[in-house]
Parts: sequence; structure tokens; C-alpha cells
Amino acid sequence: MNKKSIALISVLLMLFSACSGEAGPQGEAGATGAQGAQGPAGEVSDAQVAAAVEAALAEPEAEVGGTLVIYSGRKESLVADVIAAFAAETGVTVEVRYAKSAALAGTLALEGAISPADVFLSQDPVSLGVVAKEGLFDVLPEDILDNVPAWAVDQRGYWVGTSGRSRSLVIDTRDVSEAELPGDIYGLNDEKFRGRLGLAPSNSSFIAMIACMIEQDGEEKVAEWLSGINGLDYGEYPKNSPQVAAADAGELDIGMINHYYTLRVLAENGDSPVKNVYLDGGCGAMVMPAGAGILSSSQNKAAALAFIEYLHSTSAQEHFTNTVFEFPLVPGITPNALLPDIDSLNSPANLNWSALAIWQEKAVELIAAAGF
Repeated sequence: MNKKSIALISVLLMLFSACSGEAGPQGEAGATGAQGAQGPAGEVSDAQVAAAVEAALAEPEAEVGGTLVIYSGRKESLVADVIAAFAAETGVTVEVRYAKSAALAGTLALEGAISPADVFLSQDPVSLGVVAKEGLFDVLPEDILDNVPAWAVDQRGYWVGTSGRSRSLVIDTRDVSEAELPGDIYGLNDEKFRGRLGLAPSNSSFIAMIACMIEQDGEEKVAEWLSGINGLDYGEYPKNSPQVAAADAGELDIGMINHYYTLRVLAENGDSPVKNVYLDGGCGAMVMPAGAGILSSSQNKAAALAFIEYLHSTSAQEHFTNTVFEFPLVPGITPNALLPDIDSLNSPANLNWSALAIWQEKAVELIAAAGF
């Protein structure tokens, strides 16, 4: 229970006690209702209410300190500054293990209750859902879950979004016109795109997109699409950013990425020929949260909770939107001018992140079966 709740309950109890106090014999005040400096029996002064609130707010919270172990599926270049700022502000010693989100989710599932991790910071909700499915997260306090929109929160409260990102296509505008692009991701399986496509099949966000496609359209259709793309002489990349670099250099026409990698290039060079194209709908236009959860086996839950609260702070949210070029999730933070209006994007409605997590293993299986 947070301090505000404690203060409110304290005041309500005081008011209830005062209102229910009975007068003693001959109309005298009851044992706790003597008249005097406190005012007539049955009344509570403003001073008393203020004192009750102050006392409640003075209740000590769990001390934040020690060592915090973070498993981060978010790249070091995207979150290291935020983690360092948290450590400097709180005095907490932070140890970070960086890897791909899907791989870390698998590691946490294997480690179970003996994991050294306190927090799992993931670039995608599907990997978070895998850990939640294993029963390895604590339920987060409601005041933290309420910081962000409902679409960016686990329905059971096991993890919370920290920033938003959209799937998109990066194009080299020197060789690609938007008019020739399809309205959804399935339209890329077309002979006219032979030798022109790039993707990162082991990237966690690509896997999340495939899981979404399975959930929405079924295994058979997704397997057919993957097999078709594999037969189009695609370019394979280890992650998203090299696709944008290749498009910038004239080596790739169309890449399948998360939107912010293109915006980072454009922020450095407004004359770059690269551009994001947001599809008209389907999982290729999916907007998903990066997020974090606290491991039930954490040995430092006070610091873990403080870290997640810090990810919702103004400084962290401004970092995510102005340095990483993601969508801020906390109300009151102005999105960077390079970002589109998040409400203009055509992400599938009412995505169930828990359901998508069920399909992650199948998504990896289909990607491998298609020859990637």
C-alpha cells in the first residue's frame, strides 16, 4: 500500500472515530472525546487532520540501495544512459546483462527461482509474456500500472510498458516509391520485390510480429508468407539498425524494422534518403510497448520497484522520445517532432499480449522451418 493510501485511511479512521464517539454521563465527552484544545466532542480540527496526514506520509518506506541486477533485452545504446542516471540518483549499484529479449526470456524460464535477475527489461511484450506465463513475475502496484495506457500493460499486472514502438518499413526513396508498396505485410511476398527486401529473422520484435501474425491469421498463412519471402533473395541482417544503414547507403530498397531506427538516422542527417512507411494495418503495423517486470525471486525488490518507477519519470520518458525516438507512454510528455501521431497508426486493435506470448515458440519454429 502506498503512502497516499495510508494517509487517506488514517484520516478516515480519525473521522469515523470522532463521529462515533458517545457522550459519557451527564453529557460529558466520552473517554477520547474530551473538550478543550481539540474542539467540541465529535469534531476533528483541521490541525488534527493535517497531523494525521503528515504522520502517515512519514511512515518509512523500504530502503532503496544495494545491488540491482537487470536483464535487458533493450540494447545498451538505448538504455544505458537511463540506467546510469538511476544509479547516480539513488546510489544503487546496477549490474546489467544485455542480450536479445527472446533469449533472455528463455534464460529466465530456465533459471526459474534461482535467477539472479531482479528486473527483466524487454524490447517487446511477447518476451515479457513468456516470463509471465512461467509465473516468474510479481504483480506490480496499481499506481505504477496506471501510469501508462491500458494497451501498454499486462492484463494481469505482471509487467508495465515503458515506451512505445511501431513496426514499419524503411525505404530508400531513391529506388522505392510509396505507391508500389503494399497495404499490409503479406503484400511483400511478391515477385516485384525480389532481391529488394531485408529483415532480421532473429530479432525479438520480428519474432513478436510473427507471433502476432499467427494469432491473427493462423500458422498456415504465416508459414506460406515466410517461405515466400525466403524465396525472394532477401537480405538477412543481425538486427534493425544495419538495415537502415544499408538503405541509407543505397544497398537495400526495403527493410522490415522498428520505426525509431530510421528516425535516429534522420535526426543526424535530415538529407538522408531513408524514410519510414507505416503500413495500413495488420501485424506489420503493430504498435507495441517495451516494458519491464519484477522477478518474484528478486533479492532487492525495493530497488527493482524504484527502477521501474524511474522509467516512468519525466527524464526517462524524455530520453526515450528525444534520444531513442520512441513514443512516450506517460501522459504529459511531448513526443519528439519526428514521430507520427500514435493515434494515426493502424495497429491491430485489442492485441492480447498474453496470447501472443503463447505463440513465440511457434513463431521461432516457423521462421526456422522456412529456412531463415
